Amino acid sequence: MNKKATFDDVINGPYFIDDSKMPSAEESKKIVIPKELEEKINERLREISKEFGLS
Repeated sequence: MNKKATFDDVINGPYFIDDSKMPSAEESKKIVIPKELEEKINERLREISKEFGLS
């Protein structure tokens, strides 16, 4: 028998994301990603795309 999840089940569950620790929209705008890191991310994304035939 499947039990319907209650609000408390969701809040106390292992997959609940507490977004109170996330930066606000204003704080997010101040985050600067270093150019080197951005280049590494883009290169990895290209590799993944190629691996899965997405490009």
